[in-house]
Parts: sequence; C-alpha cells; structure tokens
Amino acid sequence: MKLWIALIALLGFSPACCFGGVIPWVSSDPDFVSVGKHRGYYMVPSDSGKWWRWGLARAPVAEPRMFTHGNGTDAIAIPFDTNGRVAFAPVYIYTIRPENEQRRRLEALVQGVTSQADVRQIFGRSTIQGRLRGYQVWYYGIQVYNPFEEFPDIHG
Repeated sequence: MKLWIALIALLGFSPACCFGGVIPWVSSDPDFVSVGKHRGYYMVPSDSGKWWRWGLARAPVAEPRMFTHGNGTDAIAIPFDTNGRVAFAPVYIYTIRPENEQRRRLEALVQGVTSQADVRQIFGRSTIQGRLRGYQVWYYGIQVYNPFEEFPDIHG
C-alpha cells in the first residue's frame, strides 16, 4: 500500500517538473533580475549559451562585427501561456551591454497579468513568433552599435 502511495505521489509531481515552463526559475540565479513579486526578467549575455539551452534559438541575436560595420542585434524573448498572458520571466539577451530603456520596458511586465495586447503597446509588434514546449514566444530584436568594431585598430 505504501508503495502505491509513493508511486502515485511520484507520478503526480513528475509533470510539474517536466512541463513547468520554458525557462527554469531559480531564485539564486545571478542572471535573474527581480523587480518584485511575479515581476522580473533574465539578463543573459549572448556568449553564455544559457539561452540556447532554454530553447530560445530563434532569438535574432547578432554580435556587432567588423563585417557588419559595428551593428548588431540584442533580443528579448517573452513567453505567453494559453490565455495570452506573460507566463514566465522574459529573457533579455544582450551582446555588448544591456540598454536601460529595454530594462525599463521589461520591468513593466507582470507574470500572469500582462496580456499580449499590453506587450504590443510596450514593445510594438513582434517580428518573430514561435512555439516552445506548448508556450507561444514572441521575440523582439533590438539594434545595437559598437563603434570599436566599425574601424578596428589594425596595429593591435
């Protein structure tokens, strides 16, 4: 009897860990920026690879390079639940440094409350939309510029 109860409890908790969400929420993660209860976002550098492990490979991230004359693209990924509300903490993937304007926009999002219409008012229309583990994800590209990549010093 105890074995059956343990087995049922184990099966009951396994969907919670497997279908919990797109991005794992860990309060001790140094990349998580908490803004309040049910408010916060991840700031992940583009070279960390963490955003790839989370399945956000469609994010339009491009490092500023000499070949692109110092232009690059940061990205924001916002996951939505089936009701069209922000499901989990959005992810800001930055190449050089995070921009304060984008951080203020992300601070306005409340998980479980902010709707897709609200996100459209804050960020505009999403150019890339996808599905990830049953959640709809909107991606926003942010143009960035690094002048040091435009005219690199050829002498070292």
